[in-house]
Amino acid sequence: MSETTNRAASQEASAGPGVACACDADLCIQTRISQEAIRLTRLGARAGLVSQLTGLEKTVANRLYRQLHGRPSPPGQLPFSDSWYLKQDRRMAQATLVWQLSRRFARAEATPAQRLIDVYETYLWLERKPLLDIMRVAFVPHLVAVQEWQEQTCSQCAIQYLVPRDSVGNTCWGCRLYLRHRCRHCGTP
Repeated sequence: MSETTNRAASQEASAGPGVACACDADLCIQTRISQEAIRLTRLGARAGLVSQLTGLEKTVANRLYRQLHGRPSPPGQLPFSDSWYLKQDRRMAQATLVWQLSRRFARAEATPAQRLIDVYETYLWLERKPLLDIMRVAFVPHLVAVQEWQEQTCSQCAIQYLVPRDSVGNTCWGCRLYLRHRCRHCGTP
């Protein structure tokens, strides 16, 4: 092997799993797709989402889910409403965290599947008691993209947070949780 080939292989190996494959060879592309599908399935993604993000046929994604989990992929569609998130302030606070991570990872040159893997794994690492599964994490950027949710600035802490379209509140979910047990005038518990 030449020195140039060794250097390229070394750089690709050190780039890590979150970096998009630089090789356009069919075998490399298929390997990347398979690795992403396996990782998504292990993280709990349904076969439909795996198929949508990787381009694998749904029957292949279903078979992969069955092999890895020992049961068929749960039936049903992806979430289509934000009502589950809106039932608890903690869910919305965590959805805001996921949205901020999604924006941060959107800058990386990665496939949509790898981006979701990175966002979800980072979310699990940051959140002590995660409330969102990978399906709900995948749905958060969609809600922003279709303008069901929009960003707003908190009047208490000045952080950007997500709210439903046409929301009249101006306090983020974290401050709402904090202030719920404090006097609004003096701040004592």
